[in-house]
Amino acid sequence: MAYSPVGHGRGLLENATLKKIAKRHNATLSQIALAWVLRQPLVIAIPKASKEKHVRDNARSIEIKLAGEDLADLDQEFPPPKSRKSLPML
Repeated sequence: MAYSPVGHGRGLLENATLKKIAKRHNATLSQIALAWVLRQPLVIAIPKASKEKHVRDNARSIEIKLAGEDLADLDQEFPPPKSRKSLPML
């Protein structure tokens, strides 16, 4: 389990790879990040939305189909751990 507000940590909203993929899909960086999370098996995303526009933006993420090139770029930029990692207690 993790809590990670978009825009906190690792410079997510300035990331060049996410910007490139977002441009390809005419989407926001947050939409691309959420689209990637939504396609992960056994992962549930619960995005926060305090405004109607955010709800609509989040819903658009479901429609984004990331191509193989997109996924390869994301895996290279944000590599998965090579071994089991303990989750921090929040």
